[in-house]
Amino acid sequence: MIYNFGHGKCNIEGTTVRSNFQHLLATQTTTMSKQRQPVPPFDHQTALQKVQGAEDAWNTRNPEKVAQAYSEDSVWRNRDEFIQGRAEIEAFLDGKWKRELHYRLTKELWSYTDNRISVRFEYEWQHNETGQWYRTHGNEHWEFDADGYMSRRDMSANDISITPDKRRIGLPTNQQESPGQTPSVMNEIMKATIKAITILLFVGGLASTSRAQLPDPGVVVDDRTALVITDPQNDFLSPDGVTWHVVGESVTANNTVANLETLLKTAKEQGIPVFISPHYYYPTDHGWQFEGALEKLMHNIGMFDRSGPTDLTGFEGSGADWLERYKPYIMDGETVVTSPHKVFGPEQNDLALQLRKRGIDRVILAGMSGNLCVESHMRELLEMGFEVAVVTDATASAILPGLDGNAAAQTNYRFIANTTWTTTQAIDKMQIK
Repeated sequence: MIYNFGHGKCNIEGTTVRSNFQHLLATQTTTMSKQRQPVPPFDHQTALQKVQGAEDAWNTRNPEKVAQAYSEDSVWRNRDEFIQGRAEIEAFLDGKWKRELHYRLTKELWSYTDNRISVRFEYEWQHNETGQWYRTHGNEHWEFDADGYMSRRDMSANDISITPDKRRIGLPTNQQESPGQTPSVMNEIMKATIKAITILLFVGGLASTSRAQLPDPGVVVDDRTALVITDPQNDFLSPDGVTWHVVGESVTANNTVANLETLLKTAKEQGIPVFISPHYYYPTDHGWQFEGALEKLMHNIGMFDRSGPTDLTGFEGSGADWLERYKPYIMDGETVVTSPHKVFGPEQNDLALQLRKRGIDRVILAGMSGNLCVESHMRELLEMGFEVAVVTDATASAILPGLDGNAAAQTNYRFIANTTWTTTQAIDKMQIK
């Protein structure tokens, strides 16, 4: 094969060129696959990318995933602990996140050089033994190797005790502050964004009150109103329940257990009828030939299992039993316990019949699980002509990586229910005597 270069000629064997090019490409591809982008030297943009990547990874609370960002022989000083290598890093992080519950982190780029980055950070967490909330303030200095892996991490921090109402970092992932943005900056950005959207809506003719604002029709609590609670059972609400590892975060953050008891206590004091819609599975229910994702999961883990519809063997204290602190309210001889719902909604139990037979057409709704049984009960009761007020902090839902049932439920309550209340608001509305 002959190639012309300017005024001269160069004879090159085609197969040799292809072979050399393929070897070069393979070498470059292998090198790039070993790198963790972006690699040094850093500029402002790539330094920000490193900080955002670290924030996102640590918020997964997945030790194995987080450890992959560090070199095999990475050296850490974490406060007064000295750690070296990925195995020790994973072990440290595993212990950290067993102790620090509901961990939420935000990082901010402070400075950078060719292969070093400094950040300031804050994270909030709840101690697994004492229940005390903390906000940790600190800074980190990072050093990276040529392939973009962090070879050194030097961290100092202080823990400040806070009350749950002072939390400020527990935002959904898509609302987390970006590195380099302080809360005040974020607020200004949000204000500017909202202003721009409002202008656009106005220009588009959509800013009229009737079209742009979501109304709140409200619910009047009177003698035709009842409190309905779904699934106030151990498998959802007890730390020993089979779902606590996925609902516990939401239950704790919403103060669901105490809020449900407050609703029960107030209803009894005010003479408001109480209805419980429970969830039970009997041995025959395990013969179903097809199931949805969560039905299958519930059956696999023995959730809400009972020996039979008339057999209470092993029921006391089981996952299907009521949470102990609710029993005085539920087992007082006046609370109506309906037949069980089998999937999520009340379509197959007698809740609507029991309500109608007692002249009830307004419902204060709470319980578990927020995005499943509570939401399904809300939707069906509305379809059947009931007015529904959902007490949002007397519910809770599963939270999984990338899936936030609590956020989904809270959104749908507001879109669909006649109104939504906090427990404090509900208590005020329930003062009818």
